[in-house]
Amino acid sequence: MALLNKLHLNALVSIETKQGSKFNPIATGYLVGFLHKWNIDPKKRTYRVFLVTNRHVFQDVNKLWLRFNKRDSGGIARFDIDLKSGEESKWLAHNNSKVDLAMIPISPAFLDENNVEWLMYNEEMFAFQRSFEKVGISLGDGIFVLGFPMGLSGLKRNYAIVRSGSIARIDKEVIRDKKAFLIDTLIFPGNSGGPVLLKPELASLSGTSAVSSVHVLGTVSGYIPYKEPLFSHQSQPPSIGAISIENSGLAYVVPMDYARQIYKEFLRKNKKLEKLQEGQEKSISPSPSPSASPSASPSPSSSPSPSPSPSPEPDDDKSSD
Repeated sequence: MALLNKLHLNALVSIETKQGSKFNPIATGYLVGFLHKWNIDPKKRTYRVFLVTNRHVFQDVNKLWLRFNKRDSGGIARFDIDLKSGEESKWLAHNNSKVDLAMIPISPAFLDENNVEWLMYNEEMFAFQRSFEKVGISLGDGIFVLGFPMGLSGLKRNYAIVRSGSIARIDKEVIRDKKAFLIDTLIFPGNSGGPVLLKPELASLSGTSAVSSVHVLGTVSGYIPYKEPLFSHQSQPPSIGAISIENSGLAYVVPMDYARQIYKEFLRKNKKLEKLQEGQEKSISPSPSPSASPSASPSPSSSPSPSPSPSPEPDDDKSSD
C-alpha cells in the first residue's frame, strides 16, 4: 500500500554550488504553483510557478545551480541561476527577516523546452494554519519529509530521500514566536528548503476524521541542536571544557501561510509597476525575450500537479503575521 505518490518527488529540485568543475549539493527546493485563473475543471486552471527554499540558502549568495531530472532520455538537467542583479536580490523574501523562506519565479516554458521532468504542488494542496483544525491536522499526525540530506542526491538522476516523522508542536504561540512549527524527525544539512507533506491516514480515533489526501504543510528550516556542557575535573571547581552538540530530533518547519504572503506581496508590487507603465509608449515597454535561465517572470502555467485540486480557500493571512 503506497501512501506517497512517486509523482510528488518530481516537484523536488537539488540546489548546488560549484567549485572548479565539481558540483556540490547543499540544499533542497521544490516547485509550487499559485492559482492565477480558476476553472471548475482542474486541468484548465492556470498557475504561476515558483521555486521555494530557505532564506538562509539564498542569503549572501550570487549564483547557485538547480538540478532537475530529464524526461524520456533520463539523466539530469542543470541550470545556473543568478540571485543578484547588481546590488538587488532577484529572489523574494518575507518582510519579516525571521521567516526562513525564499522564493524565485520559474519559467515553465523553459523547463518544457529543456525536456525537464517536473511537477508542482499547486496552491490547493497547501494546508494553512487557520485551516489545520478544519482539515483535521493535529499533534502526532504523520508526515513525510522530502529532500537531499548530506549530499545524497544521486549521481545520474535526482533520487530524493523520504523520511517519516510526526507533528510535534503546531500551536499559534510557537508559530507566532518562531515563524515555524515543530516536527519530530531527524533533519540533516541538505534537507533545508525541502517540503513537509502530511501523511494520508485511512483510520482515525472515534470522533475525529481521517485525512485521506496529501497536504503540503511547509518548508524545512533546520533542526534544534541539543547542547550539553562537558566538565573538566582537572580544576576545582570543575570547569566547562567543551560543549557537546547533538541533533535533538526536533526540527522547525515554516508554514505555507508565509509562502502565500510572499506571493501576495509579489502581486502587489507587480500591480504598482503595471500602473506606473500605464500610458507609456509600447516601444519603451517591449515584451521580455525568452529567458536562458529557469528563473523568469512567471507566465501562467496549466502544467499538471500530482493530485486533484479542490476549490481554493478564501484569502486570510492574519493568522501568521
